Amino acid sequence: MFNIYLGIFIVVALAVISGGTFKLFDTGRKGAAIVFLIGAIAIFVVFGIRWFGSGKGSMFSQTPVQWPPVINTCPDYLMYYKRPKSDGTFEDTCVDKLGVSRNGSLKIIPANGDVNNANDEYFFSLATKSSDADKRKAELCQRTIQYGLTWEGISNGESCIGSGNQPISPSGGSSNGCPSS
Repeated sequence: MFNIYLGIFIVVALAVISGGTFKLFDTGRKGAAIVFLIGAIAIFVVFGIRWFGSGKGSMFSQTPVQWPPVINTCPDYLMYYKRPKSDGTFEDTCVDKLGVSRNGSLKIIPANGDVNNANDEYFFSLATKSSDADKRKAELCQRTIQYGLTWEGISNGESCIGSGNQPISPSGGSSNGCPSS
């Protein structure tokens, strides 16, 4: 399959290289024309390889790129909060300061932050039962859906995001990356 952008790039490169070189030759600057020719070819080759090479770093590469490159600590628009527990330890949680929970399961934390830390309705817990990355992601996905939230790379709010960034039904079973309902 021919890449139209590569074709346009080649036409522009040939026009710039030949036009610049002939213009310098016509004005009697033969040394400058040779330097321009060599430099322009080098520049267009470097950028051509960078933009149209076969590697993942290529600008127009057909190779899929994992998105998002990094998954945030908390679901979209939530803020990380280290919640103190009664035994003196801390729990990793997220709080909603904007009201993004679609079903109201996660209450908006007051602006002054004055809440009873025993009241779970203000906190999205990041604790999971498993340390396995896929099982942890599946558990967080299910919790995200339960709270009516979205989380880039984990859940679109209705289903879990599997490999290749394709949505997976939450009832699709744990083999697809999301636990059964």
